Amino acid sequence: PPTVPPTPPPLPYDCNAGVANWMAGWSDAKKAWCCAHGGQGCTTPTTSLPYDCNAGFNNWQAGWSDGKKNWCCTHAARGCAPVSPPKMCTLWGDPHVIS
Repeated sequence: PPTVPPTPPPLPYDCNAGVANWMAGWSDAKKAWCCAHGGQGCTTPTTSLPYDCNAGFNNWQAGWSDGKKNWCCTHAARGCAPVSPPKMCTLWGDPHVIS
């Protein structure tokens, strides 16, 4: 007769139960287990951001790549090119913007 494999032991936690309120509703042990075994309940992000917008900020204009400048400007409002005020012409007492 064919052999039936033994039934595996039950999982210690159901990571789908209470996932909508995991921060307040799960124990630390459940958070750790579910984070390690399914990527849920992780207290730190499991993916890293493409750039650290604080690193090298004191010298961002010369030290950052264009990609980092664009990403940090869009996502963290850091490293954005300064906006120059419009040039004004006041010749003959008629101020207007020079384009």
